[in-house]
Amino acid sequence: MEKINEFFYCYSPNLHEFLRTNGQRYICAGLNENTMRKFWQYKRTPEFERLLATYTTNNPNR
Repeated sequence: MEKINEFFYCYSPNLHEFLRTNGQRYICAGLNENTMRKFWQYKRTPEFERLLATYTTNNPNR
């Protein structure tokens, strides 16, 4: 049985804004040591997963 990661690391400012607008709060923000790209860390919850699925389905850049 595969264990799903408890956390989600978001590197997309657009996804971050979508999540924030829909009431999700990130745990922390930081920079990836290798790429120096900013990320936001979220805890995976059923509501978070629902929003992520909605964003993925409606994302025009996919």
